[in-house]
Formats: sequence, structure tokens, C-alpha cells
Amino acid sequence: MRRVMAVALVGSAWAMSGAGAAQPMSAPTITPSPDMTVAAFLARVDQLRTGGPEWTLSPEAGELFGAISAVGKAYRQTLADQRAAGQSVEACLPPEAEIESDVLFAHLAGYAPEVAARTTVREAFSQLVQQRFPCP
Repeated sequence: MRRVMAVALVGSAWAMSGAGAAQPMSAPTITPSPDMTVAAFLARVDQLRTGGPEWTLSPEAGELFGAISAVGKAYRQTLADQRAAGQSVEACLPPEAEIESDVLFAHLAGYAPEVAARTTVREAFSQLVQQRFPCP
């Protein structure tokens, strides 16, 4: 798998060079969403991977990565709002925090099937960030 940097935590969209170069996949599409389940997200990624090593360049992959980026932006904003309100936060992100796609995919793949079917991408992302960036 091509390694892609998930810059969702720094508040930018996932950038993939040549994103328009790949042909669309013929598999049925799903609408990516931060509230889609981990199982649905991984199933779609698995379908896209059947297109070969350039799957990350497909428009659909861009939409999936965009959903993760949206989760990261919202998560960072929630933490900033909590700090501004004097509340405790569940994670302490460095200003330029990044999570690589292989780390994210490994985390998502680590869920048991029954847990993945009821856990949203938003919840899984939050759990990953808490593990990687705990507060002292």
C-alpha cells in the first residue's frame, strides 16, 4: 500500500498527488461520513484496494480520506473549545500532529468485527488520538 500522511489532525484535507489521474472504480459507492461505521469504512477501502496499488488516487478514496480529515478537524476544534472553556481534554495534540494512513488503517483493522459494526469512524479516530497523544 502506498503510504499517505493523514494530516487531518493539523486541519487540512488529505493531499494525494495526481488524485484525478485514476479511473473511477466500478464497485458501488457509499457516501463517506464521520458517522459511518468502522466496518463500512474498511469494507469500502477493501473494495477500492482491489483496483491495485493506485487505489489511493481514486476520487472515492479521496472522499473517504476527506471524511477522516473532517473528523480530525472537528476533533481538534472540540479540544480547543474545551480548553478555552477551562475544561479538561482527553488528548494533548502537538500543533503539527499527524497520523499516517497505515497507522490509522491498522487501528481500524484492530477492532473485532462486532465492535467495528457499531463503532463510528469518529469514535475510532478519537480513541486512536487518545492513545497516541495522551495528556501528561
